Order: sequence, then structure tokens, then C-alpha cells
Amino acid sequence: MKTIYFTIAVLFFCFTSCKNHDANENSDVAIDSTAIQKDTITETDTLGYQSDTISTTTDSSGAKSNVKLPNKMSTGTEVVKGPGMKGDFPLAETKWRLVELNGKAVEETTRRDYFINFDSKSGTFKAFVGCNSISGNYFMKASNKIGFTNIISTRMACKNMDVERSFFNNLQKTDNYMIEDKMLHFHVGKKAVAKFEAIR
Repeated sequence: MKTIYFTIAVLFFCFTSCKNHDANENSDVAIDSTAIQKDTITETDTLGYQSDTISTTTDSSGAKSNVKLPNKMSTGTEVVKGPGMKGDFPLAETKWRLVELNGKAVEETTRRDYFINFDSKSGTFKAFVGCNSISGNYFMKASNKIGFTNIISTRMACKNMDVERSFFNNLQKTDNYMIEDKMLHFHVGKKAVAKFEAIR
């Protein structure tokens, strides 16, 4: 009888020990899986942050390139060089005699030609229309777009300065030009304000 009780006790003890051991293994597995999940979450978060950083960097560089391109296209200027559009004479290094102003023929009152000429190397121009010497800088933003800056003249007083004043005022407003054959035309928008003929 004692032997039966002892055998039952041993079996009960073994059974209990096995159960505890299985429970411990299951808890270890649960802990390990939790740890794996944590690692996975950490890696996912890190990757998300990195992708955000890359995206931001790309957007930032994109913004920079967008700023630079318009600057090159809209504000960059260059000195006029080379031949005119349809003419036989280049805009620069040609002496242009003024023949018409605001749609009216110009009559020269001096022995000197009324003229304008351009120096492509320095980006400057010189002109004379009856009394004072006029000079300044010229530039263009496109093939037929022209502008004049820093326009100055000598301060001599003459009897009739109407042509000179009108020429000076039109020069400040001129924004485009056209060359046809040996004629140079200055325009303000679509309005012709001065006409020149190439003399050399």
C-alpha cells in the first residue's frame, strides 16, 4: 500500500514539474516574440524617419533649383553681340544715323551726323543728336530685347534742343529693337520711336 502511495506521489510531482517547465518555456517564447516585435517596431520607425529625411532633402534641393533657374532666365543680362535679326549689319560696331524720330523725318542742323553706336566689349553706347554727347550702358535679356541704363549727356545749351530731348526720353523707354536690311528700329512695346540707317 505504501508503495502505491509513494508511486502516486512521485507521478504527481513529475507531472507538476513538467507543467511548470512547459509554462516557463511558453513565457520565454512570449518574451522573445515581444522583444522581436519591439525590434521590428524600432526598425520600422527608424526607416520611416530616414525616408522622411530623404524626402525633405529632396524637396529642399528641388526648391533651390527652382529658385536658381528663374534667376538665370529672368534676371540674367548679357551685352548685345553679333548680327541683327534680319539685317546686313550687326547692332554693335555699326554707326547708325538717326533718320526718323516719333514717325517724323529728322533734319540735321549741324555738320555732324546724328548717330548712335554700340561697343559690345564694354557694353556701352555713344550718341549725338545735334547738341550734347550722350552715352551710357546697354543690355539685353533676349535676342531683340534691349534696354539702356546710366544715360548721361554733356550740358551744353543750344538753340533748338527739341530733337535731343525727345531722343533722350525715348532712349530711356526703348525696350526692343529690330534690324531690317540696313535699317535699325527702336520700339517701346509695339510703337516705333526711332529709326536709324547704317552708314558704316
